[in-house]
Amino acid sequence: MVNDNKKNQVDSILQQVENNPNILLVKIGKTTHQSLESLRRELRKSNSKIKVIKNTLFEKSVNKIAIKNKIFRDLKEQFFPLKETTALVILGENWSEGLKTLYLFSKKDSTISFKFGLLDKSLYDTAKTLQIAQLPSKEELLGKIIGSMKSPMSKFVYALKYNTNKFVYILNALSKKGVSN
Repeated sequence: MVNDNKKNQVDSILQQVENNPNILLVKIGKTTHQSLESLRRELRKSNSKIKVIKNTLFEKSVNKIAIKNKIFRDLKEQFFPLKETTALVILGENWSEGLKTLYLFSKKDSTISFKFGLLDKSLYDTAKTLQIAQLPSKEELLGKIIGSMKSPMSKFVYALKYNTNKFVYILNALSKKGVSN
């Protein structure tokens, strides 16, 4: 007979995975409870959530979704069976913030590492997920672009004013020299 509690957990995982296009599976290994709670608080700031799951229940959820969705069939072929203790990270709309938060936390706590990611309907293995996590955010890139666009203009203005400023400094120096004599 099927345990109702496990069936409810499978349905809960199934709904979370189906309703959120950006998810990660992370290995939590021997992570302490305090560390996990700290990670949970940091992820909440970026509108993301983490939930410790059983591998078999996640596999059953994915098996149900894989019937309808090709991405989950690929996920099943590449990454199943799952091993080691796992947590499911549901990323918010701005998934790069949550991904960056998790990456920075994993650098501090070596017991946490990426397994795979499903971002914007694309599947990424551990190495690709780490590369994406290290990329600058959209806001950082916009700031760099604006800064680089402003920089040539300010240098051009400085170049135009340089000779005039130099002439003014020379006249100031001569006037001070003439005043002291």
